[in-house]
Amino acid sequence: MNILDPLLNKITMYKLVAFGLGIISVLGIILAAAGRISMDPSTMVLSLALLAVSSFVTEFIFSKIWRRPLNTESWAITTFIIFLIFPAPKSGLEVVITLLVGGLASSSKYLIAWKGKHIFNPAALAVAVVGILNLQITTWWVGSAALWLVTLIFGLLVVRKIRKFTLLFAFVGTALILQLITFLVDGTLSPTIIQSVLIASPLIFLSTIMLTEPATMPPRRFQQVIFGVIIAILYVEAWKIGPLTIYPEVALLLGNIYAFVISPKFKVEMRLKEIQKISDRVMNYVFIPTERFNFIAGQYMEWTLDHVTLDFRGNRRSFTIASSPTEETVQLGVKFYNPSSTFKYTLSNMKPGDTIYASQLAGNFVLKGNERKKLVFIAGGIGVTPFRSMVKYVTDTQLAADIVVIYAVGDPSEFAYLEEFKQAEKYGVKLARVVTSPKTTEDGYLHAQVNAELISQLVPDYNDRFFYISGPNVMVDATRAQLSSIGVPRARIKKDHFSGY
Repeated sequence: MNILDPLLNKITMYKLVAFGLGIISVLGIILAAAGRISMDPSTMVLSLALLAVSSFVTEFIFSKIWRRPLNTESWAITTFIIFLIFPAPKSGLEVVITLLVGGLASSSKYLIAWKGKHIFNPAALAVAVVGILNLQITTWWVGSAALWLVTLIFGLLVVRKIRKFTLLFAFVGTALILQLITFLVDGTLSPTIIQSVLIASPLIFLSTIMLTEPATMPPRRFQQVIFGVIIAILYVEAWKIGPLTIYPEVALLLGNIYAFVISPKFKVEMRLKEIQKISDRVMNYVFIPTERFNFIAGQYMEWTLDHVTLDFRGNRRSFTIASSPTEETVQLGVKFYNPSSTFKYTLSNMKPGDTIYASQLAGNFVLKGNERKKLVFIAGGIGVTPFRSMVKYVTDTQLAADIVVIYAVGDPSEFAYLEEFKQAEKYGVKLARVVTSPKTTEDGYLHAQVNAELISQLVPDYNDRFFYISGPNVMVDATRAQLSSIGVPRARIKKDHFSGY
């Protein structure tokens, strides 16, 4: 993945989904024109246009009414998903229904929400409602055998980008086992049936694209496994409960209810208090939330800015919270590059009092559960942010810890949060500063690469410790390989990749 990940890191998850769905949609129309898909390409184009107009206009209007930033990719993703699972209109009434579906999906993000967080997958909710009302039934034509390969490739790229293979395996594994058992019991198992289940069904699209929507999945890994298993059971069994048949979209909605019950339920407005300059390229943003919320040291949130000029990367990013749950403010450590994305350009020009919105609290890269263990934190550059949260939590709660922090940067001016690490020393936190660039006249830190030799030198008892690694993907993967080379088991390594921001 050394070639793939740097490419994926150049685009945000939402942009990847939007562009990928667009490619599948266009390919679907081309295949229909070539007779490979049994649909009229002209009505497909009409369907796509109707959905785009109704989704965008509805979302634009509601974003103004609710005074929230318009997520630039959201309406496009909603449009494409509905287009790929809903039949194209063949009459005037069906044109109206298509417009209704697009508007219902976009409006549900605001109307069926709790504290700004929508509860259901918008596309699934809209098509399920018109299905329950017997207005139109979904076809899931994206599950055509003609599209399976491109859908699988794109879907796996999305799953790799957001690193949700555990969720994918939980759903697909459960679904396939249940279906195999059913076919064996019924005596209908055959190569044709297996092929149909794998490449001519909603399975690929549902599991890689719709199931993995961040806003409506649980925040923690073990919860995501349960989420995947629940939806797989509902998807395979397709029970009929009174007038309700559990089609794939209904299975997903029922899973969304479970996710909502166990997930943090808020979108919070943050007002900028100050920007603390660490170096020419690294800044620490200090925000005051309009309402307090609970989180675990090391978790991240999705941050949305208004008035961001459209570019390839959109107006949303995921950032780890650098502050501790014990603090009144919420802090973000951000590194800027030249040229910056329009998101970071807008962020860099924020003034005290300006606002940003945060939601979708999630993450398994947390201190909780390992507080009493002997730990090693390895940070690459701005990957230090979750460790700042954790060591500040250690200090504020006066926790007796045993933590070695190996903090590596290329430029010594970019060391951040050194005061917080110093304050944590009396509670058992030891900091080793490492500079990977050629040696300069400054001292107080090590000139080295973070490799097996350095880790063994700084942490002689590494066999007794659990390791946390945070930083760019290349650094995280390389460091894990170094740990494996000296015998550290995979089960004692936690990783926090940057998925591109």
